[in-house]
Amino acid sequence: MNFLKTNIYDDMNKNELSYKELLEKNNYILIDVRTPKEYQESTIPGAINIPVLLDEERVMVGTAYKKESQEKAKQLGIEAISKRLGDITKQISELSKKCDNIIFFCARGGMRSGSMTSFFKSMGYKTARLSGGYKSYRAFIIEDLENIVQGVTLITLHGKTGTGKTKILNELQNKGVETIDLEGMAKNRGSHFGHIGIPQDRSQKTFESLLYDAVKHRKNNVIVIEGESRKIGPIHIPDPFWDTMKEGVKILVEAPTEMRLDIIMDDYTGIDELKGNLLEVAEKLKRYMDGSAHSKFIDLVEHGEIREAARQMMIEYYDPMYNKSLNKHNYHEKVMIESIEDGIIKLKEVFKKHM
Repeated sequence: MNFLKTNIYDDMNKNELSYKELLEKNNYILIDVRTPKEYQESTIPGAINIPVLLDEERVMVGTAYKKESQEKAKQLGIEAISKRLGDITKQISELSKKCDNIIFFCARGGMRSGSMTSFFKSMGYKTARLSGGYKSYRAFIIEDLENIVQGVTLITLHGKTGTGKTKILNELQNKGVETIDLEGMAKNRGSHFGHIGIPQDRSQKTFESLLYDAVKHRKNNVIVIEGESRKIGPIHIPDPFWDTMKEGVKILVEAPTEMRLDIIMDDYTGIDELKGNLLEVAEKLKRYMDGSAHSKFIDLVEHGEIREAARQMMIEYYDPMYNKSLNKHNYHEKVMIESIEDGIIKLKEVFKKHM
């Protein structure tokens, strides 16, 4: 380990490239050397997590840096890395068989990514580190999103709850139409009930990364999306994309009530603890609904009559709310559909006018 101790921090300012430069490269793999917790919160799409320090080790090193000295922090860091260096080397060795270049990054492009870059370069691997780390990547995509939406036309599908917009979007994508599923990226259906049946919401940072990649790697300049409010659950749509949505083509999708109920039942039934989730959210909506309507909804859920409960929520809460929202838009087209398949056929004809 003496070699590691004396040389691992050498040459840390060389073999760097910015994220903009990285976008011009091919056949590389990104290694996120931050802790599992940092990686879980947000990372660069496609990056693999091989942590230099585990969560508790990072706390220990950080505490030593603040309360003792930089040298003490380095010593503790090296001791922690040494325990797993063999396993880390095996992982890098396997990954190097798939890609020519290994690109390491940490939070700010400092000691963690610099040490791994220098060490594996000394072992003969083609390595570099991302200058400025994850922080510089974030700054780049936030700024560049405004550039890459220039010239993009967003065709937005609006409609009341249960009109099948997400299903239509997915089918359009399967048929080769350029789409972006904002709710899928946010892991939220964008309503008070939007989190039910979805394990967890995305972080804002992860959402912005996925959105940036989708726009950056589009195949053409016309993209179909689902109409959303500015917030999808806890997620905010970034200004450049939101402004492009407002300037795009707006299509209102309408569907019969029973079809809408079929779609809602397909989306929500079979979810574990559905009854408890519905009652929990309904309590939050109590102040927005007429007292008798709210009581009827609760009674229907309690008796397992989920379809009728959904009908009640549509009539008493969602439809009145959406009517106010939908009436704010000037639609380029209004399309009445009888099924998802019917919607695909009719919408593809509408798209031809705008593509």
